[in-house]
Amino acid sequence: SLARVKPALIASASEQNHLILSPIKSILQAMKKELLLVADDSPISLESITRGIALFGKGDGHQVIGAAHSVEEVETLVKGGLRPTVALVDHKFPTAVDGERAAEIIKQHSPQTIIISFSTDSGLSWGDHNWTKLMGNQELVDALTKLQH
Repeated sequence: SLARVKPALIASASEQNHLILSPIKSILQAMKKELLLVADDSPISLESITRGIALFGKGDGHQVIGAAHSVEEVETLVKGGLRPTVALVDHKFPTAVDGERAAEIIKQHSPQTIIISFSTDSGLSWGDHNWTKLMGNQELVDALTKLQH
C-alpha cells in the first residue's frame, strides 16, 4: 500500500505535476495556434475551408476569426482592427489580381500576418507561402500547425 512507501520516495504533488506537465507545456508552446482570415469569393469554398478548420483544427487551437467574399470585405475587416496571424487568400478573387490586392491590403494593416495564396493553380509565388486547394482538411490543419513564424 502507499502508506508503507517511504515518504522520501514519493514526489510532492507539485513535483509530480511539473514532471508530467513540463514536456506537454513545451510541446504546446512550440505549436502555434493560428488566428485565420479566409478570403475566397466562392461561398462553397469559403464554407468548406471554414468548417474544415473548425472541425480538424479545434484540437490544435486554430480558429477562423474572419471570412471575406471580396477584396472590399477584406479591407473592411483589417481596417476595423482584425489582426489574423495567417490569411488564406484565394488567388482568383474573382480575378487573378484581386488575390494579390487583398494580400497587399492585409499587409498594410497587419504586417505580421502570414499570407498564404490558396488556389487550384500551381506555381504561384505572391504569398509568403503558396498552397493548393487540393489539400484535404487534415492536411491543411497539419500545414498550419507546422508554420514557422
